[in-house]
Amino acid sequence: MVPALLCIVVAYLVAERIRHERRLKRIPIRIHVNGTRGKSSVTRLIAAALRRSGIRTLAKTTGYLPKLVLPDGSEQTIRRRSPANILEQMKIVKLADKMNTQAVVVECMALKPDLQFVSESKMIRSTVSVITNVRPDHFEVMGECLDDIAKALSGTIPENGIVVTADRQYYPYFSEVASQRGSRAVLTENFDPDAQDLTENKRYFKENIEIARSVCRFLGLEPKVVEDCLDDFASDMKGVGMYRFPFGGGTVYFLDIFAANDIESTRIIQEQTLAQGVCPRPWIALFNHRADRPLRMKSFADSLLAESSYDRIAVTGEGCRLVYRYLRGRIPEKEVVILPYASPDRLLAELLRDTVGKDCTIVGMGNEKGAGEAFSRLLREKGTL
Repeated sequence: MVPALLCIVVAYLVAERIRHERRLKRIPIRIHVNGTRGKSSVTRLIAAALRRSGIRTLAKTTGYLPKLVLPDGSEQTIRRRSPANILEQMKIVKLADKMNTQAVVVECMALKPDLQFVSESKMIRSTVSVITNVRPDHFEVMGECLDDIAKALSGTIPENGIVVTADRQYYPYFSEVASQRGSRAVLTENFDPDAQDLTENKRYFKENIEIARSVCRFLGLEPKVVEDCLDDFASDMKGVGMYRFPFGGGTVYFLDIFAANDIESTRIIQEQTLAQGVCPRPWIALFNHRADRPLRMKSFADSLLAESSYDRIAVTGEGCRLVYRYLRGRIPEKEVVILPYASPDRLLAELLRDTVGKDCTIVGMGNEKGAGEAFSRLLREKGTL
């Protein structure tokens, strides 16, 4: 009985593998988007450019709120009955084939290096891979340094395809790995890493736009289509927004960079925005903590918060009392407070208790999930860009 059942299972798996390979062959354009920051934005941007170019495209973003972007541009939230699993990528390929799409753009959902490789080599088999950048984050999973992160991300470089990146530092390494797999690495054009500013509308990183342009150029599409479609889904792009709203007789300026996650991206946005001279003091850093990201908290405390000129640091989220104790030991000269409130309205009231009647600036950072997302939604509803 057991051997017979085992044979049935093996036969089913083999048949499913064959069906999956056939589905992949019926989708000529397969794009796998990986990197530390900007994956969701780049996925959306590339998919929008393909749609505008007349290519029937299905896209999928992952993360805190995974979504499908359908061929008509509409969206569906992916409801998971269990924790995220990379087998979800095979379901996306199956759906793309069922919808008769010409292209599928998939954000990498794996963090563990071996799973990133499996996701690419067994599930997506991309014709074009994207590695947005290599930045310090997810050390708990990917390794102890940037070289380890680059090695992990290189797992999604395809065989006999192309990998597009905006990361100049690790471009030579990605080129070497790509060559070993019969692929070619492309560094984005017209991107100056020393002028990493935002585009005119302040909502899109030039890095992300140039990646999408490079992908379009490789596919034989007009690169300008990327700029043409920016406003098609402006509200969905995780760009940078400075929101202003009245509170207690003063004006609150809110810089939302919860989704940046790593200290390098946060520092870039912080410096570019606060340096413009339009953000009134006091400057308040609101750090939202995730219990499963202890090394991220440590990197923020040891580097960005310790070196910055914030007048006040507030901590919220999971295990915020532990974060408070670490911050007090690391930066005793700064004012640090705990805001353990689930309600974003109460959090806001407590955060601004000492600034009634004054203008001030709040910078949301660290993590988007949980309190960060709720607080961000409240202030976006209250404010105007």
